Amino acid sequence: MLRKLSLLSLFLLTGFLVTQARAADSTIDRDVVYGTVGDMKLLADVYSPAEKSDAPRPVVLLIHGGGWRGGNKQAGTVVAIGKMLAKQGYVAVSINYRLVKDGADGQIENQWPAAIDDCRQAVRWIRENAEKLNVDPTKIGAAGDSAGGHLVSLLGTTDAAKPGEPSTRVQAVVNIYGPGDLTKDWTKYEISANLAVQEMIDRFLKKGNEENQIAASPTLHVDAQSANFLILQGGKDQLVPPSQTEALHEALKKAGRQSEFVLYENDGHGFGPATGLQALMKAMTFFERELKGESAAK
Repeated sequence: MLRKLSLLSLFLLTGFLVTQARAADSTIDRDVVYGTVGDMKLLADVYSPAEKSDAPRPVVLLIHGGGWRGGNKQAGTVVAIGKMLAKQGYVAVSINYRLVKDGADGQIENQWPAAIDDCRQAVRWIRENAEKLNVDPTKIGAAGDSAGGHLVSLLGTTDAAKPGEPSTRVQAVVNIYGPGDLTKDWTKYEISANLAVQEMIDRFLKKGNEENQIAASPTLHVDAQSANFLILQGGKDQLVPPSQTEALHEALKKAGRQSEFVLYENDGHGFGPATGLQALMKAMTFFERELKGESAAK
């Protein structure tokens, strides 16, 4: 979905993180090709700890928000979070993916499943290049906000791998106010007077296409193989209601998966300064447990 502000929503937080994650703590390999679609190159920025390691590192895939129609891998806070992860001993991979747009012929381009196909390709690429990246292909996390939260949730609840292909499922997911069920009625939610959430979903999934709505709804795909989740939600979110993320959380628990749901009651779609920092710390603690701690050893 569209964000009021960038991931975790704060320039203040961005400045704090950039200060904490100095260039000396990490290296950035920009515009790495992780796949191609026709003549289009799919690009990623790879953040790695500056200090070398003999042991493979856990890796976190970062997926930006923007309503499946905007945003990019170099959003200010994505850069800061990538550096923070690298400082803490992770490899972070921030990707661009195909965005919904109007084509020259009047047709809508890059509708479902373009975005999730690209995200899954990024997971495959990480696993296929694990040795080169010095990462553990069994310890892949993913984090995203809004539309990015939706896409990482699909990576945690589905696996599109064909026989003989690397899995496209990740092991740990941080969903920041990302929708879980696109089969619901969204007509009362508006981004602005000129753009309703339902219209944005219809452009993404093709209006009235129930098969796409189901396929694109992570809540409907939760099972015993799903990843463990941390779900961060604003109680006053007027674009993605708490009922969406709560339902995903309940489905995960019912399936026997670990899920932590954190509701910041006074925040909306985009967190305030204090909440943004709390959310970041929650996410870092979650990945420490799931990708480095006891959960990762299981």
